Amino acid sequence: MPSPDKLDSRTCIVCGGTYAPTQRLPGLVQCNNCGFLSANASISDEDVRALYGQGYFKGEEYLDYIAEEPSLRLNFRNRLATLKAVAPHLPRCDLFEIGCAYGFFLEEASQWVRSASGIDVSAEPVRFAVQERGVEASQGDYLSLNLGRVFDVITMWDTIEHLKYPHLFIEKIAQDLKPGGLLALTTGDIGSLVARLQGRHWRLIHPPTHLHYFSATTISELLRKKGFDVLHLSHPGNSRSLRAALYFITVLEMKRKGLYDTLQGFRIFDWHLNVNLFDIMYVIARRQS
Repeated sequence: MPSPDKLDSRTCIVCGGTYAPTQRLPGLVQCNNCGFLSANASISDEDVRALYGQGYFKGEEYLDYIAEEPSLRLNFRNRLATLKAVAPHLPRCDLFEIGCAYGFFLEEASQWVRSASGIDVSAEPVRFAVQERGVEASQGDYLSLNLGRVFDVITMWDTIEHLKYPHLFIEKIAQDLKPGGLLALTTGDIGSLVARLQGRHWRLIHPPTHLHYFSATTISELLRKKGFDVLHLSHPGNSRSLRAALYFITVLEMKRKGLYDTLQGFRIFDWHLNVNLFDIMYVIARRQS
């Protein structure tokens, strides 16, 4: 595996082509060969880790990650059901999650698999996961972690777009999976109709927290080159509270916190709904033997 500090940031991580700025999407660069898109930004590993402090989960990216637990757990149960449909042997599997945050998925997964453990770069969420939810989780960098064993399933939920070196993560995942083991992930689909229509205003374009922007074609090609066969690719909906949606629109998008403060007390915003813009991909891939 190449050393991260020797990587050429001008080289496409999917096909090895060269990046060039794109006028359609300011702030991003696009591969001249395969069309893969990345943020046109230079950011240190330390700065990337610093992005994911407690504020990220409360007020920056999320209104309140812990308050969103019911919706998040419903999404995780749906993902596990899809995973079990692809892999009926799931109850006999050992699972590892990259980006486990507050441990909600690990807690759900423990009812579906033989064992479930995970890692996250953020210290406070991991503390909560271990102490409040009783799951097996550690704080650290997956790329430098020696798992000491191989797993049947590795998951990354809404994580790969945040990674500075997603291709190195997938290489290491291939090493940490048993032959025939499964990688399951979700990420935005920049090739979706909504993303193409909204262009620079697509809600998932926000570097530096989102550094890479996959389409169904580019994520499939990257996985293929790293030794995986894609078994499943779909665009499921996600459950969110109306209050979280209100926060995203009024505070994060419109920058009008006063409007949010005025409206958020209405009980209708306690409701949860399933929204599907068909711009989030769910991918399950099998490590080649």
